[in-house]
Amino acid sequence: MNITFTPELEQLVQTKVARSEYDSAETFVSEAVQRLVDDEENKEDIDLGEIRARFEAEAEIDRGDCIEYHETTIRELVNGVRDRGLKRPALADEASPRA
Repeated sequence: MNITFTPELEQLVQTKVARSEYDSAETFVSEAVQRLVDDEENKEDIDLGEIRARFEAEAEIDRGDCIEYHETTIRELVNGVRDRGLKRPALADEASPRA
């Protein structure tokens, strides 16, 4: 099989081979094609996972197992985290034995 590259791609291949990153132009092209094939296969796996995750998220929304965030709920969330964080040192002081 003969493959014709653009001048830019040919220069890239030659540079990689000259730097000893690949044994030959054939090795470079072979590995590049294999990576492309692997990436396409992984993309299909990721797409299926993403679809499953979206279905699960939609099911959670339909069941009401979610919180709708807007300015007020985000502020409440931040305040709750802050309040719990402020309580921790006080709880640690109470739990530590006093001399």
